[in-house]
Formats: sequence, C-alpha cells, structure tokens
Amino acid sequence: MRLSVLLSVLPAVLLAACTATGNSAQTSSTSSFSDAPVGLCNADALSPAGQTASQSQVERLVKQAGAAKARVLAPDRMYTTDYDPSRLNIRVDEQNNIISVYCG
Repeated sequence: MRLSVLLSVLPAVLLAACTATGNSAQTSSTSSFSDAPVGLCNADALSPAGQTASQSQVERLVKQAGAAKARVLAPDRMYTTDYDPSRLNIRVDEQNNIISVYCG
C-alpha cells in the first residue's frame, strides 16, 4: 500500500518541479535591463573603434558597459574560448587601436 501511494505521488512532485523551473526562466527573460545583475556586460552602446586602448580608456569602457572586468585581445595571441557574460573583450590591432568591443 505504501509503495503504491509513493509511486502515485512521485510523478506529481516531478511535474511540479518542472513547472516551477519553467516559470522562473520565463520571468528572468522578460525582466528589463535595469533589473540586470551588477557586472553583466552590455557593449551595445559602445563605439570606441579607432581609439587607443590605454589603461584609462579600458577602465572607462568597462564602467560604461557595466562589465566586471576586461580582456584586451591583441593580434597573434592565443586566448581561452570560455564565455564570461561579465567580461568586456576589447579587440585591438598592432598599434593598440581598438577594432571592436563585445561581451563574453
């Protein structure tokens, strides 16, 4: 008797867990940008192409993007391919001029 009750309740518990997870994902995807956690990078409004990637310029871009950190990507260098949504990537040319910026 006890086993049959447990087996009949188990599917309902599993379905309830799936439903709760689905609602939280939907809520987080519809939240506005102002609700984004601190350190979440947003490089959409940045346009520093052609500027020199000095230390002060990198710090300014990190602050404007809301990023937690930055990585300057110089040509002919190897980098990890890990994705970090809080990191601002700054691609530069041989003269240290900014080519592009993006998050990740």
